[in-house]
Amino acid sequence: MNGTRYISGRILEPSAGKGDLIRYIKELNRNVKIDAIERDSRLSGLLMGEGINVVWDDFLTYKTYKEYDLIVMNPPFSNGVDHALKALELVENQLSACEVYIILNKETLNNAYSNKRQELLRKLNEHNAEIRYVKDAFTSAERKTDVEVALINVVIANKGEGKSIYDDIPFIRREETEGAASLETALSTYVKSNEVKAKINDIERLVLEYEKACEVAKTSYKVMRNKSSLFSYFGKVNKKDSEIGSPFTYVTKKEYTAEDLNNELDSLRRIYWELILDTGEFKELLTNESRQKLTRQLEVANEMEINITNIKTLLTALGANREDMLIDSIISMFERITQYHMNQYSTNIHYYDGWKTNNAYKINKKIIIPIQRGGFDEWDYREDFGILCMGVREFIEDIVKAFQLIDPSVSNEFTYVARGEFENDLLRFKMFNNGNIHVWFKRFDLLNRLNYICGSHFNWIPSEDEVKTDSKAREFVVKEFGEGVLSSGLLVGGAS
Repeated sequence: MNGTRYISGRILEPSAGKGDLIRYIKELNRNVKIDAIERDSRLSGLLMGEGINVVWDDFLTYKTYKEYDLIVMNPPFSNGVDHALKALELVENQLSACEVYIILNKETLNNAYSNKRQELLRKLNEHNAEIRYVKDAFTSAERKTDVEVALINVVIANKGEGKSIYDDIPFIRREETEGAASLETALSTYVKSNEVKAKINDIERLVLEYEKACEVAKTSYKVMRNKSSLFSYFGKVNKKDSEIGSPFTYVTKKEYTAEDLNNELDSLRRIYWELILDTGEFKELLTNESRQKLTRQLEVANEMEINITNIKTLLTALGANREDMLIDSIISMFERITQYHMNQYSTNIHYYDGWKTNNAYKINKKIIIPIQRGGFDEWDYREDFGILCMGVREFIEDIVKAFQLIDPSVSNEFTYVARGEFENDLLRFKMFNNGNIHVWFKRFDLLNRLNYICGSHFNWIPSEDEVKTDSKAREFVVKEFGEGVLSSGLLVGGAS
């Protein structure tokens, strides 16, 4: 073993001898479980007398159902190859990972004249074994020798059959059906047209993965239930008249119940719905608050079984509300900004004749927003917008997203101006030590457009019909928002 380390778990020493290695290990951890194997009956008796578990006499014939965490061995040089191969075979047949330390004569590896030696070299290479050669390792031992030895350390992971099970999933494109065609139509709302086919393939793969995951989960439940039932029956078969209960009851710590299975299946459904509905292009259009609302809406899907029909149904339903969700994304940003300067006029319902301020129904060219209570510290100020204070960055990104829905060409890149100050073509903002940020808008045409959308949403300004029929209403809209908003309508630029 390389240096001193803490050793734990269940350990096997297949060539125990007088128990020197076992005593060394117990010095590192007295509570460790060690099984010993020793052919010499006299030595095995001495080991048992010390309280060491001697479980077999000849390692080469050893069979067990136990799972070992560590095998430490210094086998006889005369048949070290057989012992090393046996140790590797034992570990390869385990379900769990195990680490093996072997001390061999260097010539065993350097002079691979036999099939067994070649097989050992192949296995060590396959498992990426670490090998160090040491001279004079046993010159001070009880049985002195100047033979150069090989110290072998190999870890065999035994991670399970996950990859082979996955490779057996029949990932074959499903036949073109009416459902698949409808799915293509539903997806076109969320992803670019040239990516629809790839997304359909991805969804079909995820559905097959989900089906296999549920199948394995139910098989596991069946196996665990059969185990519990079998152990219970063992208890009945072996029960004595004087006994109360069954000793087999205590073999398993916890029974795997139908509730456990359902919880597992619920988790799988939730994970795969999230993967299937990961229409990132659409989510990227939404502000953080609107994205959270969308997530809450999608949570209802967690109880729906995952199949092509349900996926199509859900995407179609969401698609019908897509523009509303995008409008809501703009509205949520508008409300977050205007909440800090709402006044008595905010209760007016398009009685625009009497308004003396625009604070209640529009965002001004400059706004001041409190972001961080207690103020900013030096750590919040960065010269790179991408690593700026999270509260500031997310707020500015949400503003940009709201404007990108009106004009997708709006950039989300910012240039550093001075300490706490950044700008791009849309706006300039500056952080102040008191925790506030000041924002100056540059694109007044887009600001007017956003204000017009939000004012119309809340019915705070004249309706389109009023603008068409009432000259005074038209004058108000043109004065407050510019002529351009009248020809653009209420559709969001990024939503069409």
